[in-house]
Amino acid sequence: MRRDFLMDMLDTENDTSFNSDDFQVLLKQNILIAKANSDLIITSINAFSRLIPENWIGKTITELFDLEKFHNEWLLLSEGDTWRGQGELRLELPIQLNLTLTKVAEDTYIVFGMDVTEVIETIEEDVEAEYKQKLQHTLNGIFTATKPNEHYLLSVIGGKLLDKLQISSSVYVMDGSLEWMDDKSYSTFTYKLDEAFKGNEQVFKHTYDGVDIYTLLSPIEKDGEIVEVLGTLMDITSFEESQKQVSYLATHDALTGLPNRLKLLSDLENFINEDLRSNLSAVIICDLDRLKTINDTYGQLIGDQVIEIAARRLKEIVSEPSILYRLGGDEFVIIYRGTDGKVEELLEEMLHYIRQPIFIQNKDLYITATAGVYYYDHIEKRSDELINRASIAVHYGKIKGGNNIFRYNDTMSKKYNELLLVESDLRKAFQLNEFRLHYQPKVDVDTNKIVGVEALIRWNHGKKGNIPPSLFIPVAEEIGMIQDIDEWVLEEACNQFNRWVSSGVEPIMIAVNVSATELQQADFLDRVRNIIEKTGMDPNYLEIEITENSILYNTEECIDRMRQLREMGISLAIDDFGTGYSSMGYLPKFPINFLKIDQSFIRDICNETGNEEIIKAMIQLAHTFGLKVVAEGVEQETALSFIKNEKCDYYQGYFFSRPLEAEVLEQQLLLN
Repeated sequence: MRRDFLMDMLDTENDTSFNSDDFQVLLKQNILIAKANSDLIITSINAFSRLIPENWIGKTITELFDLEKFHNEWLLLSEGDTWRGQGELRLELPIQLNLTLTKVAEDTYIVFGMDVTEVIETIEEDVEAEYKQKLQHTLNGIFTATKPNEHYLLSVIGGKLLDKLQISSSVYVMDGSLEWMDDKSYSTFTYKLDEAFKGNEQVFKHTYDGVDIYTLLSPIEKDGEIVEVLGTLMDITSFEESQKQVSYLATHDALTGLPNRLKLLSDLENFINEDLRSNLSAVIICDLDRLKTINDTYGQLIGDQVIEIAARRLKEIVSEPSILYRLGGDEFVIIYRGTDGKVEELLEEMLHYIRQPIFIQNKDLYITATAGVYYYDHIEKRSDELINRASIAVHYGKIKGGNNIFRYNDTMSKKYNELLLVESDLRKAFQLNEFRLHYQPKVDVDTNKIVGVEALIRWNHGKKGNIPPSLFIPVAEEIGMIQDIDEWVLEEACNQFNRWVSSGVEPIMIAVNVSATELQQADFLDRVRNIIEKTGMDPNYLEIEITENSILYNTEECIDRMRQLREMGISLAIDDFGTGYSSMGYLPKFPINFLKIDQSFIRDICNETGNEEIIKAMIQLAHTFGLKVVAEGVEQETALSFIKNEKCDYYQGYFFSRPLEAEVLEQQLLLN
């Protein structure tokens, strides 16, 4: 529509109508046209069919229309600019208009309005019909609740959930029951409705026919009063299942499926705080020994398989009402509930099952376990305190060598604290240069001459004096310092060998003990080779002693490593023979030079029945395989006489000499 045409028709400010034939089209289309001044006051208007024009003259746009969008934006219009919006008349009929406001001159605006009332009403009717149709397809269920009298009326509207539950769309009188609720749920639902009619939005969960239902109750207010409540039913079965799964994962170990630490602490709190304490006899921690060695040797995957197998074995022997948990890493916990007398039986059975060989990927693996036990005295304590006491027992036990049962007592707690102090001091020992090596002579049985020495570490603490290896070596293994100690001992022994040779001592074999943990390390051979190269040690005079228990975890790979050590010129000995669990069938496969009979057999040779026969068998067995035999712990002439008669090759012990400092031993070697 041209602006000059409209201006011609609106050229008189006081005209209240238009008579032009051209404008009849606009009238039929229910279009309003008006002119306003710079203050947006209406000065002229056409004979719009649905209103009385005289009522408009002299009123402003904002007085006439309830505009959805109008913030005096017209003040910012420049000549030729247009503003558009929608509004409902404040006067006369309820008419909806689409409005256009155009600034045609500095003090003149043209207002266009199109009546869209019928269109909107038609759309609203269509929307309502479409809404009702879509409501029947919604996944939820919809109802309204009113209370015309003492009973609530539920008007069930529709929704797929209602179809699923076979709840028909009708009115239900709540006079004591509902078909989709049991008595308990109905009682709760009634209470929730009471609260909703007080203006409080409510939620309500219940289960019907295997479906978990979540109901939202929304109060509807009119004139300050709650007239009805809109209810929405939602199927949350899959959500509830997910929540249960999440809850399960939060309280159970993913690897073994056992309850985890979180569940353990929660259960213990219940046992302590409720009437279940009378059934709680003990808290047991079972810690697998040397699992780290398996992880380091074979990787985490096989280590996890070992944990799974251990868990299955423990499940077989822990029965209700006792409960088995995985505390984490290589630790399991048992809350033992029953008679005290049965605890000891369970403990023995537990260690026995764990010791059984494990066959994984064509490998025989052997593990042991240490058990720490705290017998509950039925005096109220925190759950973490019960765990802590059993933990002190098991860690104290591991430092004492493990593979046994250790029962908590107050003395143990004190000793454990002392061991923690040892740990702290041990970490500083290298910096303070507190370690020394003493050397135990190895003597020829026939000639009584020194043919070799065994390097033994000693710790001279700056304040506490000498600390025995039996105390600090297990601590070093527990805290992961044993590798540093083994490397220091090997390097220092090689350096001492060179110093002796430089002093004129005839070269003799020098033996170094290697821990089970060290032998399993993948880089063990490289570290030995590097130390030999660094010190210039002649490997033909170096002997490495390996405890019999060292080969339990990985026999084939141990044999391979031992073979490579032999190829380097190093001699090998099995130490503490007779104390382990290895099969005698493996002995001829070991590329070893010496077999050392454990001192426990030698010291009690006259006291323990059968020891003499065992020693004879060991010597004969070793000689059959071409091995030299060393008897450890020879302290009496009777013992020396016996092993000499049995053709034992060498011996060590206080009968000849206790371990000596390097300088003292040097003098003996010069006279040897």
